[in-house]
Amino acid sequence: MNRIRSVVGREAEVSAPVRCACYAAWSALVASPHDLDPRASLRDKLGIGAAVEYGAALDALLSEFVEVDLDTLKREYSGLFEVGSDGPPVPIREDLQTGQRAGTREDLVRFYNYFNYTLGEKFAWAPDHLSVELEFMHYLCYRETTAESDLLSYQLAQVDFSERHLVGWLPKLAAAVETNSPGSQYGRVISALCEFVVTDYDWQSGTIAPVDDSDG
Repeated sequence: MNRIRSVVGREAEVSAPVRCACYAAWSALVASPHDLDPRASLRDKLGIGAAVEYGAALDALLSEFVEVDLDTLKREYSGLFEVGSDGPPVPIREDLQTGQRAGTREDLVRFYNYFNYTLGEKFAWAPDHLSVELEFMHYLCYRETTAESDLLSYQLAQVDFSERHLVGWLPKLAAAVETNSPGSQYGRVISALCEFVVTDYDWQSGTIAPVDDSDG
């Protein structure tokens, strides 16, 4: 998945751990509260956004989210992303949100397999769920933090995955949520997440340069 590119001025030992934590928090925020009560793990992440220049909105949402009643989260999540006679009002899965274009799920699975990212049995049926895609970004950032070799692969995978998946469909999801549930809890989450992902993608792109392989 690597093209001839290099990463410059990244300071991965500083940026990767905090971006890793941010993506983990975003993944928990958009995961189904029917599968997992996110509030305890999110409480442990309060303040992490301060370490990222574009993380202020995340910190505000974490402070708000940990105080919300779990049943309230379940009702809003179900009403927006799960319940509907013709499917959910707003699909939170990339394949459904983008009209089930050919190859979406297959490309995701190739990414996951190539980097040895294994989905648990509960989530294997939905590799295109937004929470899973964000968890994969968390995983790539974690590997960037800990890799003793092949660091560049994990760095380039992040920008490639963001470009081919997250930044391609999150704006559409944010617009759909705003239309269906303006000002809602999850509406604020998806809107801020979209801004974070796009800004992070721009930041990543700014650290990547083509390799000059000419003979001079």
